[in-house]
Amino acid sequence: MGSLDQQVVIITGASSGIGAALARACSEQGAQVAVAARSKERLTRVAESCSGETLVVPCDVTVGAERRQLVDAVLARWGKVDVLVNSAGIGYYAPFEEIDLASLRTLLEVDFVAVLAMTQEVLRAMKPAGRGLIVQIASTGGLIAHAPNVSAYLAAKHAVVGMSRGLRRDLEGTGIRVQVICPHLTDTGFFATGLGAEAMREVADRLRGHMDAAAQVAEGIVAEMGSDKFIVFPTDRSRKAYERLREAL
Repeated sequence: MGSLDQQVVIITGASSGIGAALARACSEQGAQVAVAARSKERLTRVAESCSGETLVVPCDVTVGAERRQLVDAVLARWGKVDVLVNSAGIGYYAPFEEIDLASLRTLLEVDFVAVLAMTQEVLRAMKPAGRGLIVQIASTGGLIAHAPNVSAYLAAKHAVVGMSRGLRRDLEGTGIRVQVICPHLTDTGFFATGLGAEAMREVADRLRGHMDAAAQVAEGIVAEMGSDKFIVFPTDRSRKAYERLREAL
């Protein structure tokens, strides 16, 4: 894609963590950024920390009407969508035999179904334009088993990667590109707010010194946006973790 200057970027899950850091990083590169998440108050704070033009759109990505309203609001403001970043997501930490099916459905609804549906929503704007970029925030856990007791989360992220491979092929010749971002451990509130958060937080506290900062991950994503890479490791730590764990399997 080249420069992000004057590019319209939608970022879901933008009220915190990687999504918020990415909103700031894209804005610094001249993008017009629509930040979306459930909390208007937190989104507003993120928008205020961005250097460029922003649009705050409260949105629950699991609700079809709200996904459509998000895209409609962006089109009404800027008339196009150049980039979609599907960053909204939750974790689920539990031993395999303790995975609760209701919780699993919640996880899949946020981490996979909403990603697919949000992508469908922006394609109605991108296809007539003949260009665009879909950026899926997955995980090294979408490629390998990167940690114990996260089988449900691994399944969701593997599904995102697999769906994105298929989407990439389906979009050949349309001018629309697809990238999958695979961070490793990132120091955000993710571990404190997911399903099984109490147990997850204890593990995260032990691993805190081995995590990337959200700003580092965002910087790596922006640097690779629109490159020829389909799978993107946004930091050296994420790439090395993948290589180390892949060799151990």
